[in-house]
Amino acid sequence: MKQKILNLLEDNLPTVDWSSDFLFSEMDSLAVTTVLAILSDEFKIQLDSEDATPKNFMTIDSLVALVESKLKAK
Repeated sequence: MKQKILNLLEDNLPTVDWSSDFLFSEMDSLAVTTVLAILSDEFKIQLDSEDATPKNFMTIDSLVALVESKLKAK
């Protein structure tokens, strides 16, 4: 799952340093919205602005945890 998400995000947002320890600081609001849209579409889950928190965007692992939690809640 982590590699799939990483590949999707690297393909769509190549300027972001996905190895960062604080992704939220690497992205502007458009990039955050793009991440939410990509993950929503790919995994058929509902992600919205309430999910765009520094905690959820801390690292690639926190994004994976967000997706996994939404998938479990389906």
